[in-house]
Amino acid sequence: MFLNRLLEKNPRLPSAAIEAHQRGELPANTYVLDTDMIARNAAVLAEAARGNGLHTYLMAKQYGRNPDASEAAIAAGLGPVVSVDPVCTYAAHRHDVPVGHVGHLVQPHRGSEGFLLDAHPEVVTVFSVPTAERIGAAARDRGIEQAVLLRVQAPGDRFYFGHGGGFALADIEREAKAVQAIEGIRVAGVTSFPCLLADAEARRIVTTPNAGTVAEAADRLRTAGFPIEQVNMPGTTSARTLPELAAAGATHVEPGNAVLGTTPLHLFEDSAPELPAIVLLSEVSHVDGEDAYVFGAGYYIDKVLGEFQLTAVAGRDESALDTVLNVDTADDGAIHYYNVLCGARKAGIREGDSVVFCFRPQSFVTRGRTLAMTGLRAGAPVLRPRYDQEANLVAEPV
Repeated sequence: MFLNRLLEKNPRLPSAAIEAHQRGELPANTYVLDTDMIARNAAVLAEAARGNGLHTYLMAKQYGRNPDASEAAIAAGLGPVVSVDPVCTYAAHRHDVPVGHVGHLVQPHRGSEGFLLDAHPEVVTVFSVPTAERIGAAARDRGIEQAVLLRVQAPGDRFYFGHGGGFALADIEREAKAVQAIEGIRVAGVTSFPCLLADAEARRIVTTPNAGTVAEAADRLRTAGFPIEQVNMPGTTSARTLPELAAAGATHVEPGNAVLGTTPLHLFEDSAPELPAIVLLSEVSHVDGEDAYVFGAGYYIDKVLGEFQLTAVAGRDESALDTVLNVDTADDGAIHYYNVLCGARKAGIREGDSVVFCFRPQSFVTRGRTLAMTGLRAGAPVLRPRYDQEANLVAEPV
């Protein structure tokens, strides 16, 4: 999806990944993160956020919660991180990465409340009064008051499958009073997701009804006397979309794929300021007939724009960047043991060749590992430690 943009805007990353792989320093099924580019993208986003009066939380799930990547983005002005599910909190807390927002999409499960609050998040999103009661109990046990955001919904709002739930806008004042009455928590704001979405046909980013729902909820709660501090509007965030979110009433946004240069806007607009900062490095396992089989454990594409022809580069040195091949993948729901490089034999592809993909990642749902690479801008790349998707250390650099 983003391979052409990668080869044009950041060819050093795939070239360095191939070199490291061929030296035996970088194994297949590794997401390689260019922290120099991540820092650059984060600085662009942070400046745009400041210019629009917005605060940011950093979404780390797309790059597998890699602590080196998170630290680079936070040092450049973003953060603290979003915990889209409890595992994100475990990963961040393990590496002393500050946590800002818990419960963005996945609610805290029973038994996780205490650990989540021990990470000292700024806010916890709740979808229901029973969840708020569990958070309140954990807060009372710790002698603290925890700020919470109310997930709000209304008829006509747009949700991905499995993302529904929240407090009804029609009853928001009554629901907020019920939550506020729970000892140990206070209502600090409102949120929903997604507040922006890509319109593939018009090739632009559009505001969803959710944004209006969140803004109306904030206005009504302020009128009712609630000191609403946060109006959180995540979804398809990039430097170019921040003015629209600010105009819609947002106070907080949650850039994720923008830090990696892999939002739909980066396909719609060649001049979009964030540049590609992530690749999936894999390897040819074997050649069969005219095609080659590539280890696929790290593969998962967020097909936010629907189906498309996946491509990859393959080879053993920098000339691999000129060998772009179409890729076939298993159907959705299948186990991705392998992907298939079409016409590989004719292209001279051999077992052990490096293969580099660049697509819109959701690394955290894969069996791949993550590894940051520093120093690419200076032409002296250095490999950082390799982590699994829960940010457990797998291996120090070779």
